[in-house]
Amino acid sequence: MPTQKDAIRNLIEVLKQWQQIEDDAVRNTSKIIKKAENPLIKIIMEIIRQDSAMHKRIQQMIIDNFEKGPISLDTKELNLFWELVEEHDKLERKTIEMAEKAMNETTSPLANYLLKYLLVDEQKHNQLLEEIEKVKKGIYPYGKI
Repeated sequence: MPTQKDAIRNLIEVLKQWQQIEDDAVRNTSKIIKKAENPLIKIIMEIIRQDSAMHKRIQQMIIDNFEKGPISLDTKELNLFWELVEEHDKLERKTIEMAEKAMNETTSPLANYLLKYLLVDEQKHNQLLEEIEKVKKGIYPYGKI
C-alpha cells in the first residue's frame, strides 16, 4: 500500500499529465476556431478552449496545494465578502430560472441545444457556491480549513 507521500506524488504526476492534455485541447480548439466558419462550431470550440484553460489552472492549484503549501481559507476573510457571494448565489438561481423558462418557450433545436448548455453551466455555478457554503459552515466559527 502506497504511503500518503507516494499517493500525493502519484496524484501530482497524473495532474501534470492531464495539464499537458488540456494544453493540447487549447491548441486543437484554437486551430478549429481558425478554420471553422460556422458560428455554432466556433462558439462551442471557444467554450471548450476556455474550460480547458480553467481546468489547467485548477489542476495547478491542486499541485501547488501539495508542493508549495496548503491553501487556507479563514472565517475572517470569508466575512469580508460573504454577503456578495450570497448575492451572487441569488443571481445564479435567477439565471437557472431564466434558462428553464427560455427552454420552455422554444421548439428550436439550436436554441434548445444552447439553452441546455447554459442551464447546465449555471447549475454548475450554483453547485460550486453551495459547496463553498458547506466549507464555510464546516470551518465557522473555528478558524481555518
